[in-house]
Amino acid sequence: MLPFSINQITMKLFTITYAIVSMIVGSSMMIQSVYIYRHFFPTEPITVASVENRIVIGQLAGSRNLAFGVKNITEEFLQEQGYDVTDDSHKKIKIELLYLDVLKNQSNLSVFHRNSDAVVIRMRGQLIEDDKVKKTVVVEESAEEISMAAVVIDQGGKFNQTNLSTALKKSCNTLITKLLK
Repeated sequence: MLPFSINQITMKLFTITYAIVSMIVGSSMMIQSVYIYRHFFPTEPITVASVENRIVIGQLAGSRNLAFGVKNITEEFLQEQGYDVTDDSHKKIKIELLYLDVLKNQSNLSVFHRNSDAVVIRMRGQLIEDDKVKKTVVVEESAEEISMAAVVIDQGGKFNQTNLSTALKKSCNTLITKLLK
């Protein structure tokens, strides 16, 4: 005597077969939709070749983390604009970080104080196609923080992380826009 009836075994085999067929059909439909999407909406492959930090003065001089962050931000902007970011494309973007600093402006009138800190970044980008430089662009962007107070004790010249991030994003966006249009 079997612990399962023939109907129960048949039902389990049918369920397993149905699940396997569903997975095969689903995956083949996904592959077809990816093929159709790439066929009718082709994206142009592009590579962010290298980001070199050539900043020589300041807290972030030679920082590999800064260069890595700029590369990631640039790749995100390229993907948002419809480019296919790969590692082996004939079209490459090379970026050099040239300048990064905090510019401070202060004004005082009696006990009232106005302080303005701007993070300024300058970078050079090159569009390279088939190992030939097609276009070179230098961009400069900034992000500013303004504070007002009755009495202020100044900490002086430190990077505000939010302003740094904003300046990096603005400069990467401007660089890509100028290089690819």
